Amino acid sequence: MAEKSSGKQMSINVIASLISFAVTTGINFFLTPYLTQELGTEAYGFIGLANNFVQYATVVTSALNSMSGRFISLAYHRGDKEKASKLFSSVLVADLIIAAVMLVAATFLTFFIDKILVIPASTATVEDLVTNVKITFGITFLTFVISVITAIFTTATYVKNRIDINSIRDIISNLIKIAVLFLLIGFFGVKLYTLATAMLASGIFLLLANVSVKKRILPDVQISIKKFRFDLVKTLIAAGIWMSLAQLSNTFLSGLDLLICNLTLGATLMGMLSIAKTIPHSISLLITTLASVFTPHYTILYAKNKIADLVKEIKFTSKILSYILTVPLTGFMAFGYDFFTLWQPEKNPQEIMMIQILSVLTCIQYLFTAHTQCLTMLNSVCNKMKLPVLVALIVGILSTGSVLIILNFCDTGDFGVYLIAGISSLLMSLRAILFIPIYSAHLLKQKKTTFYPLIVRGWIAFFVLMVIFCFVQYLFPIHSWLTLIVICGICAVVGYIIILPIMFNRSEMKNLISKVTKKFIKH
Repeated sequence: MAEKSSGKQMSINVIASLISFAVTTGINFFLTPYLTQELGTEAYGFIGLANNFVQYATVVTSALNSMSGRFISLAYHRGDKEKASKLFSSVLVADLIIAAVMLVAATFLTFFIDKILVIPASTATVEDLVTNVKITFGITFLTFVISVITAIFTTATYVKNRIDINSIRDIISNLIKIAVLFLLIGFFGVKLYTLATAMLASGIFLLLANVSVKKRILPDVQISIKKFRFDLVKTLIAAGIWMSLAQLSNTFLSGLDLLICNLTLGATLMGMLSIAKTIPHSISLLITTLASVFTPHYTILYAKNKIADLVKEIKFTSKILSYILTVPLTGFMAFGYDFFTLWQPEKNPQEIMMIQILSVLTCIQYLFTAHTQCLTMLNSVCNKMKLPVLVALIVGILSTGSVLIILNFCDTGDFGVYLIAGISSLLMSLRAILFIPIYSAHLLKQKKTTFYPLIVRGWIAFFVLMVIFCFVQYLFPIHSWLTLIVICGICAVVGYIIILPIMFNRSEMKNLISKVTKKFIKH
């Protein structure tokens, strides 16, 4: 298979990731209002909560799987394919054992989920909600168990820097999910567990697809139970335990919000928060997906000890990430109320305003993480996890602890849901701006202020666009999807043009324009 240049491969990876994101977001865009209308707000919240429980389980599995790609990639690109094979085989055997244990634990938890959560016996739209919730959680947990087995096979695309294959695979899996969803709805109608069942079908496909991809692009890394080495598993866990703690901190910061809301404020407000987090969750997914596109190249540069090139690459890719994200993030915050009014037509103006405020509170953190997410990837690339994880864990515990104290000792009423969304977002923002840029510079032995100029450029771009977008929103009332799409489309085009010279310096702009021009001339 012919190797592509790193720049060309990265461009392919970014484009493929954006297409995959667009497909995923498009499915959620049409699916969420349909499910909330058919199932009701209360019942819909349990779908998000089931996925949050999966996030809790990844705290355990990430200890092994989070660093496997990094270690296998380093061994492979340093020419030690035998060690890469031993690492791969060892992780696979360990994952199979973990999956078996998780399956037993998930079965137990599913049967007793109504003893843990506040679940109404039924709602206006769902009879016997308890049974429906149990089935939903059971299927969701089974999908997670399959994903544990799948995890090691995804490292093949990481090692070969072929993230575009992941994106194509994700697009197909989403199409399978929506096809199965339509079939289930057509034959059995809408059930609370319909989406979970479609996701199970998608998960099975991903397992089969990842095994096939590994065989095709990474055949020289062999799989054999004889290559299992417990000492390698211990090494990976020792390195990955910090990623596991990082996952735990993420759980404290955002993964517990629906659970806390369910236990303290009830199923209705949990459902409202779940709706409000749908678009922010997509933005978060886009940030993480795009940043992960660049990580394999960072790892290759680090493995070859090209630190100067790595610093230059991180600066440039961070600007690309900021440039891509600033326009949709600003547009969502400026036109959010109009969007939710059209997207959730059964909600009254007060409910729409609550959803919009919750969405904005959740999105505040992305004004910071959009500019620093690429920097956080250095922690795993350099295998320096201890300090950033401890900081994140402290912030997460502080966030969850303060929310629980306020909700339990103060009569916040419905205002409590804003505290759940806002406190974690604020603390994550502070961590992103006060710690991550400085620590990243320290890892690469650069000045502490090395990465702040690109962050400042991102903020300037955001404020300029926010003023323009809010002015447009005020001038042109929006009452239909067509009007919203046209206005937002024009704002997006103008926005990307305006912030181009703000985000990039002259040489970077010249480089970008040259690459784009060559693409058009070539094709």
